[in-house]
Amino acid sequence: MVKKLPALVGLAVLLVLPQVLGAEYSWLVLLLNRALIFAIMAIGLNLLTGFAGQISIGHAAFMAVGAFTSYGLGKFVGIPFWGALPIAGLAAGLVGYALGFPALRLSGHYLAIATLGFGVAVPQVLNLWESLTGGWTGVKPAAPYLLGISFREDRPFYYLILIALFIMAGLAVNLIKSRTGRAFIALRDSEVAAQAMGISLTKYKTQAFALSAFYAGIGGSLYAHMINYISPHDFGSGISMELFTIICLGGLASVNGSIVGAIFMSFLPKLTERISLVIQKSGAFEHSHFLQNVFKNFNQVLTGIILILVVLYLPMGLVDLWRKTKNLFTAKGVK
Repeated sequence: MVKKLPALVGLAVLLVLPQVLGAEYSWLVLLLNRALIFAIMAIGLNLLTGFAGQISIGHAAFMAVGAFTSYGLGKFVGIPFWGALPIAGLAAGLVGYALGFPALRLSGHYLAIATLGFGVAVPQVLNLWESLTGGWTGVKPAAPYLLGISFREDRPFYYLILIALFIMAGLAVNLIKSRTGRAFIALRDSEVAAQAMGISLTKYKTQAFALSAFYAGIGGSLYAHMINYISPHDFGSGISMELFTIICLGGLASVNGSIVGAIFMSFLPKLTERISLVIQKSGAFEHSHFLQNVFKNFNQVLTGIILILVVLYLPMGLVDLWRKTKNLFTAKGVK
């Protein structure tokens, strides 16, 4: 029960937080929506990288496949969001499965470069498919409706995303405990030893890519209908690197770490921006032109410093902070 305490407290906070925030904090709910969507995609990437040991820095491409599949099914086929959402995940999963085959011959930094190339190529291809994606102009996915309830507003959509995150996180936890999850871990630890135990590299590597892409497709569909505007250029390498940073900071091979990392990375830039504005408005450096210029971009500098400190002092990720804190109090005799 003690081990589950941080997760239970976090879930309780996420459930009540939008209700206690006033209308002036609507931007905070929107930021939370984005954070939880990225948490879903980070869980999928963690299954691939943290558990199966396969590096991918082109995951935004799968997100784009899910987003435009969901939009296209609603716009041209007439399938509502609720039907398009799982299909978008399956479409991205199929693309991920196909990518898994050439990835069989690659590992380490070679695999990273291959996935980066894939991530760069897909938005360019989608940009040419103007009938679906709108090209440079982009498209506007419709807001979901259910039983007369519109999910156009941020707060109703928040609970939709939270339910999706709960389901996807539960599926990931059960998968990790299954035969497939154990095979992923064996592949990560040693491919030679895994093969010696009869584990098929082809089967489980392609499954890892497909599952990870499925999560990204679900996230892409939710993102498209939350933002109500997408274009191929919204899914560049910056998103892929952000997802990779999330799982590294939150904690590799950790579902909870993916969620913590996504929330941390979503709010960190806002926090450092506020700190930077406070310093600038204080006038502490008004007599130094050099320092004034430095503090104009201080939020980016501070963000970088915080990320470095997390990596240095929490090498197992932010999710390990609870264990370290508990051990610290235990060492001091506090129960």
